Amino acid sequence: MRKNGVMTNGKFEGLMHISNPQGQFTIVATDQRGSLKRMINPQNPAGVTPEEMKRVKRSLIKNLVGRKSPGRASGILVDPDYSYEREFLGSCEIRADVGILMSVEASGYGGRGEFAPEVQIFGGLDVEEAVLKIKKRGASAVKMLVYYRPDSPTRKHQEAMVKAVGRACEKYDIAFLLEPVSHSLEDGPHKKRDPKEFSEIRPKIVIETARELTKPEYCVDVLKAEFPVNLKYAEELGQDPSEACRELDEASQIPWVILSAGVDYEEFKENLKYAVSNGASGFLCGRAIWKEAVGREDMDEFLLTVGVKRLNELVDIVDEKAEPWYKRYVDSISEIEIIRGE
Repeated sequence: MRKNGVMTNGKFEGLMHISNPQGQFTIVATDQRGSLKRMINPQNPAGVTPEEMKRVKRSLIKNLVGRKSPGRASGILVDPDYSYEREFLGSCEIRADVGILMSVEASGYGGRGEFAPEVQIFGGLDVEEAVLKIKKRGASAVKMLVYYRPDSPTRKHQEAMVKAVGRACEKYDIAFLLEPVSHSLEDGPHKKRDPKEFSEIRPKIVIETARELTKPEYCVDVLKAEFPVNLKYAEELGQDPSEACRELDEASQIPWVILSAGVDYEEFKENLKYAVSNGASGFLCGRAIWKEAVGREDMDEFLLTVGVKRLNELVDIVDEKAEPWYKRYVDSISEIEIIRGE
């Protein structure tokens, strides 16, 4: 939907299903695989069984977006390895008004190692086969995580993969959310070991990434963006979070939401306030909402109380300030022209 408010029926229905009635995104992420294994068993992540993964994921999904949950999410992001079976999804009791997004990338892909990882597709499938499989599983949207920065040695590979997934999503008429995540380079500050130094270059990376990957040729419908600054260092580095979000909003040609990247809840809540006040259409947040629940004997109770409370506080912030996704193109959703028929 880049020109004159025109979009296909499948794309429109997908975006409508994963957004709330106001056209805002309030989506919970539960697609973690390797990181969740490390949370379940820090001493031996490889020893975590599929049954353990499903038990935790079922608890997350059922308590946060299930039919008996008071959580007000518009969508749920699930993984393609543990959360795809009809029996499993049925046991999660996902509300009908909550749209499902499914990840298309493989977990823990390496390629050239931590400094320039090359994206791979789950199950060793080719792109079109993977996208079609996700659509047949009943998802409303495809999500792709890609480690990316404009000066990365694997930039061309990542761009080609995004374009391939984008074209497949157009072919099978399903919404496409892209999650580009910055990474370290061998000759630069390390993202985890040198967080302050990396924070100096983070705004430029996030903004220029948005400028490139939201171009029409990538066929992306929604950008799932990193928050452009690190609030721990922003003041010291002379960075204005509001200005950085405005620059991100100007750089993106499509609606955007922010991701939580595993930060603590209070920090993410502040990030969200800045983002929705400066153009974001909501959030796609996982661990900031639920990470403390993993490993607790009272996991279900924690999620239904603390988890739901956090989720709904974030939804309140979005309700008040976030820009509806369609406002990127038209003033009213009734102005969108839907392409139907052969």
